[in-house]
Amino acid sequence: MNYRFISIAGLILTVLLAIDGLFMVISNYKPDDTSNNTLHMSDGVTVLVAAGLLLIVTIVAFVLSRRSQSGQSAVDVKKSEEPSPEVQG
Repeated sequence: MNYRFISIAGLILTVLLAIDGLFMVISNYKPDDTSNNTLHMSDGVTVLVAAGLLLIVTIVAFVLSRRSQSGQSAVDVKKSEEPSPEVQG
């Protein structure tokens, strides 16, 4: 699995969600809200929370992609350090 592409896609979606959430918060977008619950968040805040969670997933995917790239290069170095068997004839 290529975590690099997942992190790039996650970053693009995070930016788009954050822009949408900020627009909703700044424009004071509140559709016909009938709930009197004090913990009820507006739609913009909900979208910003989703963007934050997606940002965490993106960071984890980025770290995993860097880890897999460094692990692959370490394997390549070990293979190149091994002496080739001599052919005696």
